[in-house]
This record gives sequence, C-alpha cells and structure tokens, in this order.
Amino acid sequence: MTALQLGVAAFLAVCLVPVKTYAQSTVRTIKQSQVSGSTAKLQKIKVWNGSGVSISFYEVNEMVKRVWIDDPSQVLIDTDGCLEGIDQNCQNSSAGLLHLRRIKKLPVPGLPQTSATLLTVITQTTSGSRKVYHFQVTPSNSRPEYSQVSIISDKPSSTATRPLLSPLVQTINTTKQIRAGMSVAISNGLLSSSDELHNRIEQFLTHFQAGEQMSIAADKAGVSLKLVNKLIELGQI
Repeated sequence: MTALQLGVAAFLAVCLVPVKTYAQSTVRTIKQSQVSGSTAKLQKIKVWNGSGVSISFYEVNEMVKRVWIDDPSQVLIDTDGCLEGIDQNCQNSSAGLLHLRRIKKLPVPGLPQTSATLLTVITQTTSGSRKVYHFQVTPSNSRPEYSQVSIISDKPSSTATRPLLSPLVQTINTTKQIRAGMSVAISNGLLSSSDELHNRIEQFLTHFQAGEQMSIAADKAGVSLKLVNKLIELGQI
C-alpha cells in the first residue's frame, strides 16, 4: 500500500473500531407533518445540564417570527437572529434557529410546578404563509442524546415528478465508491462482513439509494458521516 493508503486505512481503522459511538447522532430529525398541521403529534425535546439543544428550521427555509415558552423558569431561549416583539430594534425577524439552555429552576410567583413545559413556535415560509409548531420541553438528568433537532420536509408523494437523472447518477456512483471502500477495508482486515457496523453501513446504503439525503440516511442507520466520507475516499484510491 502507498503512504496515502496507509494513512487513510489507519484513520478508517479508528473509525471502524468503536461501533457504539455511531449509535447516537448529534442531530435528531423531525418531519414537518409530525410537528405541525392536522397530523402533528406533540414532540418531546429534552434539555440537559451543560448541554443545550438547538431547533433548526434551516432545512425547510422558514423564518421564526414568534416564540412562547409557558414555563421560563427552567429553560432559556436564544436565537441566531432578532425576533419581532422581543427585540425593540428588530424590524424584520431573521431567526432560523432556536437554542434552548437549561438553567437552575427559578422561583416564579404564581407559576405552577411542572416537570415539562410547552414551547410554541410561529414561522413564516418564503411564500408568506405561517406555520405553528408545538414541542414539549422536558429537563432531563440522563446522558445527552442529541444537540440539535432539525425540522425537515416530508418525502414527496409517489405521484411526484421523478428525480432528474443527474442526482440518480451521483447516487449510483457514490454507492459504488462506498462499496469499493468497504471491500478495501475488508481486505485489509479493518472490517468484517459479520460485524454490526457492516450491517449499519448496508442500512445506510439502503436509505441512501431510496432517495434519502446522505446525512439523514446516516442518522437513520446510526453511522458517522466521517466514516462514510472515508469509505468514499478509500473507494477512490
């Protein structure tokens, strides 16, 4: 093997050994229909001591207009832009991400003691229409499970226009490179077809070939994008 191959193989070996580290992703995705509209169900979001959680509307290209949290005694809210009605100098809301941070519970006169609180978010789409999102925010003392909740669009219906050829070709080529990288890893003893991680990579490929974005497919399969990218690089050598 060349020096480049040895370097990539050594890095890949580090990625492949700790299988359990890919069981949790730092990003949790929620489809719009699950949290807004007539089919929505109240989604629980946990916040931990020393580990804030962000709610991102970047993927759906929506701007946050207003935010309410019924019990502000345990959770602080910050944004990546100003909000009308909160910032007196804000002429046009520009926030696309909310950041929730847990604080030590403060005594607020008249506020009942609760273990969870309701977060309401009003957003505006590029067409000018507004959407309402509801989340149940719960302080937790367990180990942090994620650091970001990303709101994503729902899958297109089966009657939607077929994807263009170019993305399909890119998916096929990327899949071939990943499988070639897997073969190299197996031949070098870095991966075994009987490993749990091998099965997770196969699950990733199944989701990816079905049209999922690479990050979403990796999240569902419980693998790291760093690992996927290194497999692609290894498949190109």
